[in-house]
Amino acid sequence: MKRFRFSLETVLKLRGLKEEEEIRRLSLVVSKLNSLISEKETNEKEIESSYEAILSSSKVGTSLSDYLSIEQYIKGLIRRNEELDQRIANQNEEVNLVRKDVMVARMNKKVIEVLKDKRFGEWKKKRNRMERREVEEFNFHLSKHSLFDAMDSYGPKPSKKIPRTFKILNREDGADELASDFKTLRDFYEKYYLGQGKT
Repeated sequence: MKRFRFSLETVLKLRGLKEEEEIRRLSLVVSKLNSLISEKETNEKEIESSYEAILSSSKVGTSLSDYLSIEQYIKGLIRRNEELDQRIANQNEEVNLVRKDVMVARMNKKVIEVLKDKRFGEWKKKRNRMERREVEEFNFHLSKHSLFDAMDSYGPKPSKKIPRTFKILNREDGADELASDFKTLRDFYEKYYLGQGKT
């Protein structure tokens, strides 16, 4: 029996490539989202440390201009974090959309995979049926020959001579060869069956 072949194998490969492409897209947008979140967290830590610097510097005495510059720096970080909040929200929406695309691509691939598994199961059952049939036929012929051998043991011993076989040619331009084969076959027939063949 021929080995298993799935007619939609090319479609399955294309859908697999589409799924990989969507996963790469998801990886990029998630990476961008993580980068924005990381920047916001860094800014928050910087704001906290700047407030601590103001508190510690008040004990040793710091000029008003230093206070004002630190305050401006903190305000700038807060404004940046507000922008980051908006960008993070937008990026989250994009991540969700791409995640849906990944799910659709995965589902489209899964449909073909399930169909392939079903077809493979059918092919396997058919192959197993054919193998069982071949084994049954082989066993039948084996038992048939064993029965004939048992019956022959009661009669005269059969000749152990192996019968001669002839190759059958199927050639359009082999008229001479076919004639030669026919003559050989006729001589063999006359010799062994009619007792008139050449010795």
